[in-house]
Amino acid sequence: MKTFTLVKWHRLLLWLGGATLVIFALSGITHPVMSWTGPQAVTMRPPALQLDGATLQRAMLQLNNAALPSQALVKLLPYRNTVLIQLTADLTSPRRYLTLDGSDAPDDKDVAVWLSSHYSGLPEAEVSAITLLTAYNNAYPSINRLLPVYQVDYQNGLSLYIHTESLSMAGITNPYKTTVQAVFRQLHSWQWLDSTPTLKVIIMTILLGSALLLTLSGIWLLLKLPLGARRRGLRRWHYALSWLLALPVLLYLLSGIYHFAYKQLPKANTGLTLPASQPLPATLNLQQQLDSRVLYNSASLIQAAAGHWYWRLSEFNPQQQADRHSRFNGQQSEQGARFLALTNNAPALDDVRYARLLAEKFTGLAPEQLSNQTLISRFGPDYDFRNKRLPVWQFDYPGGRLFVDALSGQLIEQQSQASRLERYSFSFVHKWGLLQPLLGREGRDIAVTGIMLLVLLMAGLGFAMRLRRR
Repeated sequence: MKTFTLVKWHRLLLWLGGATLVIFALSGITHPVMSWTGPQAVTMRPPALQLDGATLQRAMLQLNNAALPSQALVKLLPYRNTVLIQLTADLTSPRRYLTLDGSDAPDDKDVAVWLSSHYSGLPEAEVSAITLLTAYNNAYPSINRLLPVYQVDYQNGLSLYIHTESLSMAGITNPYKTTVQAVFRQLHSWQWLDSTPTLKVIIMTILLGSALLLTLSGIWLLLKLPLGARRRGLRRWHYALSWLLALPVLLYLLSGIYHFAYKQLPKANTGLTLPASQPLPATLNLQQQLDSRVLYNSASLIQAAAGHWYWRLSEFNPQQQADRHSRFNGQQSEQGARFLALTNNAPALDDVRYARLLAEKFTGLAPEQLSNQTLISRFGPDYDFRNKRLPVWQFDYPGGRLFVDALSGQLIEQQSQASRLERYSFSFVHKWGLLQPLLGREGRDIAVTGIMLLVLLMAGLGFAMRLRRR
């Protein structure tokens, strides 16, 4: 193709393709800005639980006397200055609670408000509204992954999203952050077209296609035009920025197109899944002594092979930091686990064997089909920050990978091979995750923001040159 024809096409593509680049660059900048300027929790560390043998005995006495229906999860957790038994039947209903002394138990909202004050540092008296969310919305989008959660609103406009089962803060926002987040979702993800998916695919294909052709024609011109030619004014700066940004913009567009195209396919992944509900044994008896000198995060009642029951005690990690940087990078909530048998002749159990048992139950695969059992203690492209839980156990199997949480006995996520490839593209290329080991999270965000600003400058120079030519 002649250089003149390429120049002509590059100029024709400028308006639509250039406008597309401007829209995606501007909306892309809002994401790190939202992270830098949005509200923050005063602590990212969940409340710890202090257990001793007497507390466990009282908990078992209550469970023996309660005649409970089948439950998916039974846990002990801290609440104010006491310990509660938390009962989870399914993933949509509020959780129920029992006290150890038989007194009236708080409901799930009470626990959510207490946890919200723990994370926000605000007194409970300043809570203005509490709402149980069973579906995602603009302020709490699906990227957060955890449902149901309680939206706890404060009089100053702050809102926290509390997941009571994991004692975690699933999100935090205020009117400013919600507005910035809405800008990103509408202009970067084009959420406003979600109700008309076919129209969305057509419009996004035209926009992304024009931006890609504009970039490819610009790269071709860079390679064809003479290097030593004299360029002045706007043309010189546009030419210099083109050399600097050609590869980053091309990779940004290709990974974005790949991400958008993959999202149009039927979902092959499995999200958070509870273990099957099961009736509790008629009588629970502690077969081992508990070391009261150890501080625990929680205690979960679990059933292993051959109908044997155990308390799984999650040992508190004293190195766990309360700041947001540590939370984003990922850190273990526990430094180990101890299993206390509740049935006679129960074999010794540890996390390695229990996690493998969970993986076999959720996949239905034979033990030899599960490989690469790994304890994941940091977030990464395969298992990212959105899951909120650490540590988890990873297993590979033919065609996929899954992550199980031994603390709660849940399947956290199951991924296909295609999903993993798309995640690598999106994490390492589109979000510039390759820079994070070198620059850190904030350094990477600064670099990305700088590149997006240069893209805006280059597009502005292109528009100015075209208007001047006219």
